[in-house]
Amino acid sequence: MYLKARVPIPRPETGISLKTIKGTAYIYYEHGRKYNRKTRHTSPQCTSIGKQCEDDRTMMIPNGNYLLYFPDAELPEELPPSVRSGCLKIGPYLIIRKIIRYYRLDERISEIVGKDAGLFLDLAAYVIVTENNASQYYPDYAYDHPLFTDGMRIYSDSKVSRFLRTISRDDSIEFQNEWNRDRDYGEKIYISYDSTNKHCESGEIEYAEYGHEKEKQSLPIFNFSVAYDKGNRIPLFYEGYPGSINDISQLQYMLKKAAAYGYKNAGFILDRGYFSEPNIRYMDRNGFEFIIMAKGCRDIVNELILKERGSFEDEWGSEIPYYGVQIPAHRRKDSVISGVTIPN
Repeated sequence: MYLKARVPIPRPETGISLKTIKGTAYIYYEHGRKYNRKTRHTSPQCTSIGKQCEDDRTMMIPNGNYLLYFPDAELPEELPPSVRSGCLKIGPYLIIRKIIRYYRLDERISEIVGKDAGLFLDLAAYVIVTENNASQYYPDYAYDHPLFTDGMRIYSDSKVSRFLRTISRDDSIEFQNEWNRDRDYGEKIYISYDSTNKHCESGEIEYAEYGHEKEKQSLPIFNFSVAYDKGNRIPLFYEGYPGSINDISQLQYMLKKAAAYGYKNAGFILDRGYFSEPNIRYMDRNGFEFIIMAKGCRDIVNELILKERGSFEDEWGSEIPYYGVQIPAHRRKDSVISGVTIPN
């Protein structure tokens, strides 16, 4: 995706080269070198940052990579008013605006990011509506959607990139603290918690590390997890952590974080990625109720299943009709199945 701007081509001594493909001259930036052990040669690592203008060989039309390697470059922040459709898609805007006002998100965001709160909300709406988080496509979304910025200003993708770089981890923590401060901590809730990992080829992300990636492509990844109130379906908090840390190791940190927010009367719903003896012992020791998907191939799981087999399957009072399963008689009094209890 090319930006709606023209900039001078950087000087060749900065690692710039040109490569013509089917009559179009593309500009490449050398951002590093990689040594090949088999060939014993070092080869340059180059990335396209734009294409040369046909009417002026000293100028180029940059793409999204240009701002990655030349973050201090000055591009127009605001696009002209004429860059807007005559027909706006107002439906998603009305729904998102109602949610923002109900939870006072505009006030909360304004206290943290200041005058660019409208742009922050527009970017959030853009991610939700388009299911895309690439900043270079934001102007296309703003072209035919109402906006939360003053006067519905359409900012360029370069302005978006610069704005996102000003948001710090401390801002994220401050928002989560403020968001969780309004919760009713005495209410019994069940927190559904899960995580995923994403590939990352940028060398500037400290969380990007080699780890237990799900797609097995041997690329650096970072992990991202979200905790939801299962009953009200409201996101409570989220966290990012290095790709080298697996889900099992991260769980106890999350439980401490939930307790720090004040969720003392909470149960947890977890998938089998968090199944481990230390985690289960930790939750039992701290009095956390939980439902966890067990790994059936584990010896202790097989032993417990065989031990309980035939003790509850035919009892009508043990049935959970919605799921067509039954609970062991001695655990029916519990409000939640506590996963697996490991004998001492």
